[in-house]
Amino acid sequence: MSEMMAVWKPDKPECGWKMVKEAKDGYLFRSDCGLAVIISGSWENGEKWLHVSLSRKFKMPSYGDIALVKRTFIGDDKKAIMVFPERKYHVNIHNFCLHLWHCVDGDGLPEFSHILGSGVRSI
Repeated sequence: MSEMMAVWKPDKPECGWKMVKEAKDGYLFRSDCGLAVIISGSWENGEKWLHVSLSRKFKMPSYGDIALVKRTFIGDDKKAIMVFPERKYHVNIHNFCLHLWHCVDGDGLPEFSHILGSGVRSI
């Protein structure tokens, strides 16, 4: 297992998740509801980042799917982002896959909730 993945230890995730494969650079989970999640890690700009890919076989994951995966694999008390890069950096290996990133080393992410005002609510 890589040094990066030693930072993240999977607990028993909720909602019928099963670890399907453990590799030196990550883990593959599948859920009873048709979601697949790959967890890996990397170093970016000197910081450790957790990369969580989530997908469904025939449709894009919903907002509820994203929230469930973030809560289960990153945590309610941590920030995560989705990045939509410049076109020259687009990679599309699976048409129905989304990616979450979490900075393990610290906050590392801006807080935008003040822009949204009082209309912020949680699912």
